Amino acid sequence: MKNAVRILLVMCLGLALAGCASMNPVSDGSQPVGNYQGQVQGGMNGSIQLTLFQTPAGDTAFSGQLVDAANGAVSNFEGTVIGNSLNGKIGLVLGTIDGQLSADGSRMSGSLKFAQFNATWSASPQF
Repeated sequence: MKNAVRILLVMCLGLALAGCASMNPVSDGSQPVGNYQGQVQGGMNGSIQLTLFQTPAGDTAFSGQLVDAANGAVSNFEGTVIGNSLNGKIGLVLGTIDGQLSADGSRMSGSLKFAQFNATWSASPQF
């Protein structure tokens, strides 16, 4: 019985570490290239803050926070940008976020699936 518990604990720790590793597209040495703020509407209402980063490898990544207006809960997210498309994860396993960056960089918008909520979001650059 003790061995089964140990194996289960090791498996849970491994999954948690794998989740943390997959939740880190913004690598060390990345430089911020844009800050965006906006609103989330739909199944969840609140605010969104997003920062775009240029990674040392030349890729673009993003990270940010959602704030639920109903209870003030804050959820972090991270992801990658390919072309003008954003694709990321909220928390370790809580949800997904995706979106589009306008060609001129003046607007972002997209959707998110978070816990039991489906919502849309939009954001503009902050100077």
